[in-house]
Amino acid sequence: MAEEMSTNGTTNNEVEDSASHVTASTSSSQIKGRLILLAIVAIGVLPLLAALYFRYVSPPEVLATVGQALDPVPLPFEFLQRLDGAALEHPAVSGKWLVIIAAPGGCDARCQHTLYLTRQARTAQGRNMARVGRLWVITDATTPAPNLMAAHPDLVLARATDARLLEVLGGSESRHVNLADRRGLLVFRYSDDPEPKAFIREIGKLIKF
Repeated sequence: MAEEMSTNGTTNNEVEDSASHVTASTSSSQIKGRLILLAIVAIGVLPLLAALYFRYVSPPEVLATVGQALDPVPLPFEFLQRLDGAALEHPAVSGKWLVIIAAPGGCDARCQHTLYLTRQARTAQGRNMARVGRLWVITDATTPAPNLMAAHPDLVLARATDARLLEVLGGSESRHVNLADRRGLLVFRYSDDPEPKAFIREIGKLIKF
């Protein structure tokens, strides 16, 4: 009889231990499942919360470009002619970006300032300077002064053989600085007096492409 009671006691203990193990296992599985569910919800919700935070609470600083980005348009090189009558080399051949101004050959003080600024922007590129060319499209029959040209030995001179070219550059009186990429597409337009440091920095970024 005592043996039977001992056996029953052992059996009851085993059942209780087994039940406790099952309960603990079930509880652990439930906790694990809840954690997985919370992780899934967090993955979905956190990006939304971050977007709302940066949109309404602390919007990031947006760095504006100095120039006006253009819908890329081909510069009609067939309407450009060097002063000696030769055709102007296309950037796709030279591998250069082109900084372009259009101004009369007399080049007043404002024009000279723009030429100086574009020269500085090119020189400031250091080892990447060879990636940048400068083009002056002369809008009248005047030949630039020799002393002015001596200050800009890298400057390429050309004349437009068709008014459509000047229209693409913003007009003969636009006083803009245009930038053409190595494919010969006009991609940016600047005023003739942009903030120097920002202009130089932006040119440096663009010509790396």
